[in-house]
Amino acid sequence: MNPMEEARYEQLRKLGQELHIPISETFWELEVRDGSGKVIQHLKQRSHSWVRNAYNHMFCQLAGKNANYGTFGPGYLNVKDTGGTLRQATAPIGQSDADIDGTSYGYRGPAGNDTWGIQVGSGTNPESFEDYMLQTKIANGVGAGQLSYIEQDPHVIAYNAGTRVLSNAMVRYFNNNSGGDVAVNEVALVVNQPQGGTVYGKWVQARDKLSSTVTVPNTGQLKVTYTVQLTYPA
Repeated sequence: MNPMEEARYEQLRKLGQELHIPISETFWELEVRDGSGKVIQHLKQRSHSWVRNAYNHMFCQLAGKNANYGTFGPGYLNVKDTGGTLRQATAPIGQSDADIDGTSYGYRGPAGNDTWGIQVGSGTNPESFEDYMLQTKIANGVGAGQLSYIEQDPHVIAYNAGTRVLSNAMVRYFNNNSGGDVAVNEVALVVNQPQGGTVYGKWVQARDKLSSTVTVPNTGQLKVTYTVQLTYPA
């Protein structure tokens, strides 16, 4: 974490409180343990990488606006799923009555499922606002270069009365039984939710390139935490 950058964020947070402008912040954290449970690597960064899908999702919800048709890009309200298919319907993106705290929709990917929830990859491409998938997703499994995706933990909501910050921590574990080291260079947050009305699918909300490679040894475990927080007005 950069102290100078953090000081600027503190200023922004206080300004948002004063002017009643919602200021959201996101962090991700990776922790690696070896086969004996000893922590051997730890990395934490501020996420700057909400992609176009997330912005369109947010606008539809805040503005009460349906998604619309067209190409994927500036001025269009739609999402591109992880398979590269453009999705839209005559309803706001993400609008549904589905339970998104469970493991059927939302961010909580089930055990053995690498298609949504927190994903990890080995790609090293720079972050892009137009990202809609990991560059090179690490697949679920026990083969070479694979990790076993554990069911994502229930959400943990916390409120700090002093700073008026409400936060949600999302945690997923990955076990390495591949027989060798697995290098992780990118992480993503993938939601499984309606892409407008009843058109369901999975789309990337954030993709982050790690500042340095995280190596998960054979028989080791990786813990990835995404924390999303919002500062409420004073």
